[in-house]
Amino acid sequence: MPEEKEQNQEQFLRLLMLNDKRIYAYILSFVPNAADADDIMQEASAVMWRKFSSFTPGMDFVAWALTIARYQILSYFKKKKSKKLYLSEVLAESLEQEMVRVLPEMDLRMGAMKKCIDKLAQMDRYILKLRYEKDLTLENIGAHISKSTRATYYALVRIHRFLLQCIRQTLAEEAAR
Repeated sequence: MPEEKEQNQEQFLRLLMLNDKRIYAYILSFVPNAADADDIMQEASAVMWRKFSSFTPGMDFVAWALTIARYQILSYFKKKKSKKLYLSEVLAESLEQEMVRVLPEMDLRMGAMKKCIDKLAQMDRYILKLRYEKDLTLENIGAHISKSTRATYYALVRIHRFLLQCIRQTLAEEAAR
């Protein structure tokens, strides 16, 4: 029995680690605040673990996990008790179905983006890290790299343009293969 529990735990962790970015992206599509999204992801992961016995091999783990995440998101909005933050279950279900539909394309785009980020100069990767991982403002990024806010803005515009062009080119090349 302990061996079976350990196997279930390993299977759950493997599936969660393979799909956590997809689940988190789904949560972020509803809750743009990263701290709230982190809390929802943590709670959804805990619920997934508690309910993993209801998951059967062959089921679509992502669809199953997104359903659980959807209920955690709805719970979040109910706790907020704000009409501005109201989210209908119908809308959440519709977005969940769309997310499952676009996941394969999203994986291709993420792969292309990683390749393109690797092509950036070290300083450009550092700027992206400050902006999107550390969530710093342009002013704070400028302070880190000894540039004005305006120069930082233009650096990000240049980086975004490069990445967009590179991703499009990479996807086109992969589609031609």
